[in-house]
Amino acid sequence: MRIRNLIKTFQPYEWELSIIELAKKYGFPPDKILRFDTNTMPYPPIKLLEELKQALPNLQINEYPETTYKELREALANYLGRNIDEITVTAGCDEALDIIAKVFVDSETNVLVSTPTYAMYRVTVEAMGGKIVQILRKPDFSDNTEKLIEAVNENTRLIFLCSPNNPTGNLTSEETVVRLLEETDCAVIVDESYAEFCSQTFINLIDKYENLIILRTFSKAFSMAGARVGYIISNKKTINLLNLMRPPNSLTVISLFLAKKALENLDWMRENIKKIVEEREKLIKIINKIDGVKVYPSYTNFILTKFLRKNVDEIHQKLLENGIITRNVSSQPLLENCLRITVRKPEENNVLVDTLKKILGG
Repeated sequence: MRIRNLIKTFQPYEWELSIIELAKKYGFPPDKILRFDTNTMPYPPIKLLEELKQALPNLQINEYPETTYKELREALANYLGRNIDEITVTAGCDEALDIIAKVFVDSETNVLVSTPTYAMYRVTVEAMGGKIVQILRKPDFSDNTEKLIEAVNENTRLIFLCSPNNPTGNLTSEETVVRLLEETDCAVIVDESYAEFCSQTFINLIDKYENLIILRTFSKAFSMAGARVGYIISNKKTINLLNLMRPPNSLTVISLFLAKKALENLDWMRENIKKIVEEREKLIKIINKIDGVKVYPSYTNFILTKFLRKNVDEIHQKLLENGIITRNVSSQPLLENCLRITVRKPEENNVLVDTLKKILGG
Protein backbone atom coordinates (compact mmCIF):
# COMPACT_ATOMS: atom_id res chain seq x y z
CA MET A 1 0.00 0.00 0.00
CA ARG A 2 1.06 3.58 -0.57
CA ILE A 3 1.10 5.57 2.67
CA ARG A 4 2.20 9.04 3.71
CA ASN A 5 5.95 9.35 4.13
CA LEU A 6 5.65 10.73 7.66
CA ILE A 7 3.92 7.54 8.84
CA LYS A 8 7.15 5.61 8.25
CA THR A 9 8.86 7.43 11.14
CA PHE A 10 5.81 8.59 13.09
CA GLN A 11 5.93 8.23 16.88
CA PRO A 12 2.38 7.40 18.02
CA TYR A 13 0.73 8.16 21.34
CA GLU A 14 1.62 5.57 23.97
CA TRP A 15 -1.65 3.79 24.67
CA GLU A 16 -2.65 2.85 28.19
CA LEU A 17 -2.10 -0.76 29.24
CA SER A 18 -5.01 -3.14 28.70
CA ILE A 19 -6.70 -4.42 31.85
CA ILE A 20 -7.74 -7.62 30.06
CA GLU A 21 -4.19 -8.35 28.91
CA LEU A 22 -2.69 -7.55 32.32
CA ALA A 23 -5.27 -9.68 34.11
CA LYS A 24 -4.39 -12.63 31.89
CA LYS A 25 -0.64 -12.08 32.26
CA TYR A 26 -0.57 -11.78 36.06
CA GLY A 27 -3.51 -14.01 36.97
CA PHE A 28 -5.90 -11.38 38.33
CA PRO A 29 -9.64 -11.10 37.72
CA PRO A 30 -10.05 -7.95 35.56
CA ASP A 31 -12.23 -6.29 38.21
CA LYS A 32 -9.44 -6.63 40.78
CA ILE A 33 -6.92 -4.58 38.83
CA LEU A 34 -6.68 -0.99 40.06
CA ARG A 35 -6.25 1.67 37.40
CA PHE A 36 -4.10 4.54 38.74
CA ASP A 37 -2.88 5.63 35.30
CA THR A 38 -5.74 7.35 33.44
CA ASN A 39 -6.68 10.29 35.73
CA THR A 40 -10.36 9.36 35.63
CA MET A 41 -12.79 9.71 38.53
CA PRO A 42 -13.56 6.63 40.65
CA TYR A 43 -17.21 7.62 41.13
CA PRO A 44 -19.53 6.49 38.29
CA PRO A 45 -22.41 8.91 37.46
CA ILE A 46 -25.09 6.51 38.71
CA LYS A 47 -27.88 9.10 38.79
CA LEU A 48 -27.15 10.18 35.22
CA LEU A 49 -27.20 6.57 34.06
CA GLU A 50 -30.55 6.02 35.75
CA GLU A 51 -31.93 9.07 33.95
CA LEU A 52 -30.48 7.73 30.70
CA LYS A 53 -32.18 4.39 31.31
CA GLN A 54 -35.53 6.15 31.61
CA ALA A 55 -34.90 8.28 28.53
CA LEU A 56 -33.51 5.56 26.23
CA PRO A 57 -36.84 4.53 24.64
CA ASN A 58 -37.33 8.12 23.43
CA LEU A 59 -33.78 8.85 22.26
CA GLN A 60 -33.57 8.96 18.48
CA ILE A 61 -30.66 6.57 18.08
CA ASN A 62 -31.74 6.00 14.48
CA GLU A 63 -31.01 9.66 13.64
CA TYR A 64 -27.87 11.75 13.68
CA PRO A 65 -27.56 14.24 16.55
CA GLU A 66 -28.42 17.88 15.88
CA THR A 67 -25.22 19.11 14.24
CA THR A 68 -24.74 22.35 16.20
CA TYR A 69 -25.17 20.59 19.57
CA LYS A 70 -27.20 23.64 20.55
CA GLU A 71 -28.83 22.26 23.71
CA LEU A 72 -25.50 21.24 25.24
CA ARG A 73 -23.86 24.51 24.20
CA GLU A 74 -26.68 26.43 25.89
CA ALA A 75 -26.16 24.41 29.07
CA LEU A 76 -22.41 25.02 28.89
CA ALA A 77 -22.94 28.75 28.33
CA ASN A 78 -25.00 28.84 31.51
CA TYR A 79 -22.39 26.82 33.43
CA LEU A 80 -19.51 29.03 32.28
CA GLY A 81 -21.32 32.36 32.27
CA ARG A 82 -20.48 32.83 28.60
CA ASN A 83 -22.25 33.23 25.25
CA ILE A 84 -23.28 30.14 23.30
CA ASP A 85 -21.40 31.43 20.25
CA GLU A 86 -18.12 31.23 22.21
CA ILE A 87 -18.41 27.45 22.60
CA THR A 88 -18.07 24.49 20.28
CA VAL A 89 -18.52 20.87 21.38
CA THR A 90 -16.10 18.08 20.46
CA ALA A 91 -15.66 14.35 20.98
CA GLY A 92 -13.32 14.79 23.91
CA CYS A 93 -10.33 17.13 23.97
CA ASP A 94 -8.49 14.91 21.52
CA GLU A 95 -10.92 15.83 18.74
CA ALA A 96 -10.53 19.47 19.78
CA LEU A 97 -6.77 19.11 19.26
CA ASP A 98 -7.37 17.49 15.89
CA ILE A 99 -9.62 20.39 14.80
CA ILE A 100 -7.09 22.98 15.95
CA ALA A 101 -4.28 21.21 14.10
CA LYS A 102 -6.32 21.09 10.88
CA VAL A 103 -7.01 24.83 11.10
CA PHE A 104 -3.53 26.05 12.00
CA VAL A 105 -0.90 23.48 11.05
CA ASP A 106 0.69 22.71 7.69
CA SER A 107 4.05 21.37 6.56
CA GLU A 108 5.86 24.69 7.10
CA THR A 109 4.47 25.19 10.60
CA ASN A 110 6.22 24.91 13.90
CA VAL A 111 4.36 24.68 17.20
CA LEU A 112 5.72 25.47 20.65
CA VAL A 113 4.99 23.13 23.54
CA SER A 114 5.88 23.82 27.17
CA THR A 115 7.28 20.42 28.10
CA PRO A 116 6.94 17.97 29.81
CA THR A 117 3.21 17.87 29.13
CA TYR A 118 0.40 15.91 27.44
CA ALA A 119 1.77 13.90 24.51
CA MET A 120 -1.25 14.33 22.20
CA TYR A 121 -0.25 17.92 21.41
CA ARG A 122 2.79 16.55 19.62
CA VAL A 123 0.89 13.72 17.98
CA THR A 124 -1.80 15.91 16.43
CA VAL A 125 0.70 18.51 15.17
CA GLU A 126 3.07 15.97 13.66
CA ALA A 127 0.17 14.10 12.05
CA MET A 128 -0.49 17.27 10.04
CA GLY A 129 3.16 17.56 9.04
CA GLY A 130 4.01 20.31 11.52
CA LYS A 131 7.13 20.50 13.66
CA ILE A 132 7.07 20.48 17.45
CA VAL A 133 9.49 22.76 19.27
CA GLN A 134 9.76 21.69 22.90
CA ILE A 135 10.49 24.46 25.38
CA LEU A 136 11.70 22.92 28.60
CA ARG A 137 9.94 24.02 31.75
CA LYS A 138 11.91 25.43 34.67
CA PRO A 139 13.08 23.02 37.43
CA ASP A 140 9.94 23.86 39.46
CA PHE A 141 7.87 22.88 36.37
CA SER A 142 6.69 26.46 35.71
CA ASP A 143 6.52 27.58 32.08
CA ASN A 144 9.66 29.27 30.78
CA THR A 145 7.87 32.31 29.38
CA GLU A 146 11.00 34.05 28.13
CA LYS A 147 12.17 30.99 26.20
CA LEU A 148 8.70 30.50 24.70
CA ILE A 149 8.62 34.07 23.42
CA GLU A 150 12.20 33.86 22.11
CA ALA A 151 11.36 30.68 20.17
CA VAL A 152 8.54 32.28 18.17
CA ASN A 153 9.39 32.94 14.52
CA GLU A 154 7.52 33.60 11.27
CA ASN A 155 6.55 29.92 11.01
CA THR A 156 5.14 29.59 14.52
CA ARG A 157 1.35 29.16 14.58
CA LEU A 158 0.48 27.67 17.96
CA ILE A 159 1.70 27.68 21.56
CA PHE A 160 0.41 24.89 23.80
CA LEU A 161 0.02 25.33 27.55
CA CYS A 162 -1.68 22.99 30.00
CA SER A 163 -3.06 24.32 33.29
CA PRO A 164 -3.06 22.44 35.57
CA ASN A 165 -0.36 20.61 33.67
CA ASN A 166 -0.39 16.91 32.95
CA PRO A 167 1.75 15.21 34.30
CA THR A 168 3.32 17.72 36.72
CA GLY A 169 0.11 18.98 38.34
CA ASN A 170 1.11 22.65 38.56
CA LEU A 171 -0.61 25.80 37.29
CA THR A 172 0.29 28.23 34.52
CA SER A 173 0.41 31.82 35.68
CA GLU A 174 -1.89 34.47 34.21
CA GLU A 175 1.20 36.59 33.57
CA THR A 176 2.56 33.90 31.26
CA VAL A 177 -0.69 33.55 29.33
CA VAL A 178 -1.15 37.31 28.90
CA ARG A 179 2.45 37.87 27.81
CA LEU A 180 2.18 35.14 25.17
CA LEU A 181 -1.11 36.55 23.93
CA GLU A 182 0.22 40.09 23.73
CA GLU A 183 3.83 39.55 22.65
CA THR A 184 3.18 36.99 19.91
CA ASP A 185 0.67 36.77 17.07
CA CYS A 186 0.20 33.03 17.60
CA ALA A 187 -2.87 31.18 18.80
CA VAL A 188 -2.32 30.26 22.44
CA ILE A 189 -4.00 27.00 23.46
CA VAL A 190 -4.63 26.51 27.19
CA ASP A 191 -5.76 23.00 28.07
CA GLU A 192 -7.94 23.31 31.17
CA SER A 193 -9.01 19.67 31.37
CA TYR A 194 -8.42 19.67 35.14
CA ALA A 195 -9.74 23.18 35.84
CA GLU A 196 -12.56 22.08 38.13
CA PHE A 197 -10.01 20.70 40.59
CA CYS A 198 -8.29 24.05 41.08
CA SER A 199 -10.89 26.75 40.28
CA GLN A 200 -8.41 28.61 38.06
CA THR A 201 -9.47 29.51 34.55
CA PHE A 202 -8.48 31.97 31.83
CA ILE A 203 -11.90 32.01 30.17
CA ASN A 204 -12.54 35.69 30.87
CA LEU A 205 -9.46 36.60 28.81
CA ILE A 206 -11.26 35.63 25.60
CA ASP A 207 -13.10 38.97 25.84
CA LYS A 208 -9.82 40.72 25.03
CA TYR A 209 -7.80 38.15 23.07
CA GLU A 210 -9.20 36.39 20.02
CA ASN A 211 -6.02 34.29 19.79
CA LEU A 212 -6.80 32.50 23.08
CA ILE A 213 -8.33 29.02 22.75
CA ILE A 214 -9.33 27.08 25.87
CA LEU A 215 -10.01 23.35 26.03
CA ARG A 216 -12.29 21.65 28.56
CA THR A 217 -13.66 18.15 29.05
CA PHE A 218 -16.31 16.07 30.81
CA SER A 219 -13.81 13.20 31.16
CA LYS A 220 -12.29 14.24 34.48
CA ALA A 221 -14.41 16.15 37.02
CA PHE A 222 -17.72 14.95 35.56
CA SER A 223 -16.82 11.21 35.68
CA MET A 224 -17.64 10.79 31.98
CA ALA A 225 -14.39 9.69 30.31
CA GLY A 226 -16.25 6.88 28.56
CA ALA A 227 -18.78 9.28 27.03
CA ARG A 228 -16.08 11.26 25.14
CA VAL A 229 -17.36 14.84 25.43
CA GLY A 230 -15.13 17.91 25.31
CA TYR A 231 -15.52 21.53 24.29
CA ILE A 232 -13.63 24.61 23.16
CA ILE A 233 -14.14 28.14 24.49
CA SER A 234 -12.86 31.09 22.48
CA ASN A 235 -13.76 34.38 20.84
CA LYS A 236 -16.80 34.01 18.53
CA LYS A 237 -14.67 34.77 15.47
CA THR A 238 -12.18 32.05 16.41
CA ILE A 239 -14.96 29.54 17.14
CA ASN A 240 -16.36 30.15 13.66
CA LEU A 241 -12.92 29.48 12.24
CA LEU A 242 -12.55 26.22 14.18
CA ASN A 243 -16.02 25.08 13.15
CA LEU A 244 -14.82 24.99 9.55
CA MET A 245 -12.99 21.79 10.45
CA ARG A 246 -15.37 20.34 13.05
CA PRO A 247 -17.07 17.10 11.96
CA PRO A 248 -20.87 17.45 12.05
CA ASN A 249 -21.79 14.26 13.93
CA SER A 250 -18.88 12.99 16.01
CA LEU A 251 -20.82 12.80 19.30
CA THR A 252 -23.60 10.34 20.01
CA VAL A 253 -27.08 11.29 21.18
CA ILE A 254 -26.32 9.30 24.34
CA SER A 255 -23.14 11.28 25.08
CA LEU A 256 -24.94 14.57 24.49
CA PHE A 257 -27.78 13.51 26.81
CA LEU A 258 -25.37 12.52 29.59
CA ALA A 259 -23.34 15.72 29.28
CA LYS A 260 -26.44 17.90 29.49
CA LYS A 261 -27.67 15.97 32.53
CA ALA A 262 -24.25 16.31 34.15
CA LEU A 263 -24.60 20.09 33.99
CA GLU A 264 -27.93 19.74 35.81
CA ASN A 265 -26.19 17.88 38.66
CA LEU A 266 -23.30 20.18 39.53
CA ASP A 267 -23.58 19.61 43.28
CA TRP A 268 -22.80 15.92 42.76
CA MET A 269 -19.74 16.79 40.66
CA ARG A 270 -18.49 19.34 43.17
CA GLU A 271 -18.92 16.94 46.08
CA ASN A 272 -16.84 14.34 44.23
CA ILE A 273 -14.11 16.92 43.59
CA LYS A 274 -14.08 17.83 47.26
CA LYS A 275 -13.58 14.17 48.19
CA ILE A 276 -10.81 13.70 45.64
CA VAL A 277 -8.97 16.87 46.69
CA GLU A 278 -9.13 15.84 50.36
CA GLU A 279 -7.90 12.36 49.46
CA ARG A 280 -5.16 13.84 47.28
CA GLU A 281 -3.76 15.86 50.16
CA LYS A 282 -3.87 12.82 52.46
CA LEU A 283 -2.12 10.71 49.84
CA ILE A 284 0.61 13.30 49.32
CA LYS A 285 1.23 13.48 53.06
CA ILE A 286 1.35 9.69 53.53
CA ILE A 287 3.56 8.89 50.52
CA ASN A 288 5.95 11.71 51.37
CA LYS A 289 6.62 9.95 54.68
CA ILE A 290 7.94 6.88 52.85
CA ASP A 291 11.73 6.97 52.85
CA GLY A 292 13.19 7.79 49.45
CA VAL A 293 9.98 9.14 47.90
CA LYS A 294 9.02 12.70 46.97
CA VAL A 295 5.53 13.81 45.93
CA TYR A 296 5.13 17.15 44.20
CA PRO A 297 2.25 19.55 44.99
CA SER A 298 -0.76 19.04 42.74
CA TYR A 299 -3.83 21.01 41.62
CA THR A 300 -5.34 18.00 39.86
CA ASN A 301 -6.71 14.53 40.60
CA PHE A 302 -3.27 12.93 40.25
CA ILE A 303 0.13 13.20 41.91
CA LEU A 304 3.62 13.17 40.41
CA THR A 305 5.81 10.91 42.54
CA LYS A 306 9.62 10.74 42.34
CA PHE A 307 11.61 7.78 43.62
CA LEU A 308 14.98 8.92 44.90
CA ARG A 309 16.74 5.61 45.59
CA LYS A 310 15.14 2.80 43.59
CA ASN A 311 14.68 2.42 39.86
CA VAL A 312 11.23 3.55 38.77
CA ASP A 313 10.96 0.91 36.05
CA GLU A 314 11.32 -1.82 38.66
CA ILE A 315 8.76 -0.14 40.94
CA HIS A 316 6.32 0.26 38.05
CA GLN A 317 6.73 -3.41 37.13
CA LYS A 318 6.28 -4.65 40.71
CA LEU A 319 3.11 -2.57 41.04
CA LEU A 320 1.81 -4.22 37.86
CA GLU A 321 2.56 -7.62 39.33
CA ASN A 322 0.35 -6.61 42.27
CA GLY A 323 -2.51 -5.54 40.00
CA ILE A 324 -1.82 -1.79 40.19
CA ILE A 325 -1.34 0.26 37.01
CA THR A 326 0.46 3.59 37.25
CA ARG A 327 1.81 5.84 34.50
CA ASN A 328 5.57 5.68 34.06
CA VAL A 329 6.57 9.18 32.86
CA SER A 330 10.29 8.84 33.61
CA SER A 331 11.33 9.07 29.95
CA GLN A 332 10.17 12.69 29.77
CA PRO A 333 12.56 15.58 30.50
CA LEU A 334 12.71 16.66 34.17
CA LEU A 335 10.76 13.55 35.20
CA GLU A 336 13.51 10.99 35.75
CA ASN A 337 12.37 8.20 38.10
CA CYS A 338 8.80 9.54 38.28
CA LEU A 339 5.38 7.89 38.23
CA ARG A 340 2.10 9.73 37.71
CA ILE A 341 -0.53 8.31 40.06
CA THR A 342 -4.27 8.99 39.90
CA VAL A 343 -6.09 9.73 43.16
CA ARG A 344 -8.86 7.20 43.72
CA LYS A 345 -11.17 6.12 46.55
CA PRO A 346 -9.68 5.90 50.08
CA GLU A 347 -9.75 2.10 50.15
CA GLU A 348 -8.04 1.90 46.76
CA ASN A 349 -5.44 4.48 47.74
CA ASN A 350 -4.73 2.44 50.87
CA VAL A 351 -3.97 -0.60 48.71
CA LEU A 352 -1.57 1.51 46.65
CA VAL A 353 0.24 2.86 49.72
CA ASP A 354 0.53 -0.55 51.36
CA THR A 355 1.88 -2.06 48.14
CA LEU A 356 4.40 0.76 47.69
CA LYS A 357 5.61 0.31 51.26
CA LYS A 358 6.04 -3.41 50.65
CA ILE A 359 7.98 -2.83 47.43
CA LEU A 360 10.18 -0.11 48.95
CA GLY A 361 10.63 -1.86 52.26
CA GLY A 362 9.35 1.00 54.36
